[in-house]
Amino acid sequence: MEDIKKLLIYFRNALAFSYSWLVLLTVLLSLAGGNADVSVIYLVKLLALCAWGSLSFVFAFFAKIMKKRGFVFCLTAFFILFVPAEVLMFYLMGIFEGAGTPLLWISLGVIVAVFYISAILIDVFVMRRRSKVYTDKLMEYRSKNQAG
Repeated sequence: MEDIKKLLIYFRNALAFSYSWLVLLTVLLSLAGGNADVSVIYLVKLLALCAWGSLSFVFAFFAKIMKKRGFVFCLTAFFILFVPAEVLMFYLMGIFEGAGTPLLWISLGVIVAVFYISAILIDVFVMRRRSKVYTDKLMEYRSKNQAG
């Protein structure tokens, strides 16, 4: 039961963070574009997108069955769960009108690829190096305690 409570807290926090930022960006873009109207239906669709994204994020990175997997596996699971829903919501929100333009599809593909590759590079070059340093320090500490 404690795990479910923790997952719901993570979901709430992810949803609040993502939705508040996207609403803020939507309002700023609307004002910058000269169109100060943001419909309630658009905000509800944005909420649904953020809710699915938050749910996918919490499942991929915090669920007990995913904890023993590596970061890249969790990241891939997140993208597999979220990207199809994101494309569907883009259609429902009117961002991709009809079949969408090639520029929109290329933009979406580039954004997804850049985020995916960036996360993998951070994992490879930063986090693995830190984990090696942490492991070395832990082994050093254990050897000192066992010798004494």
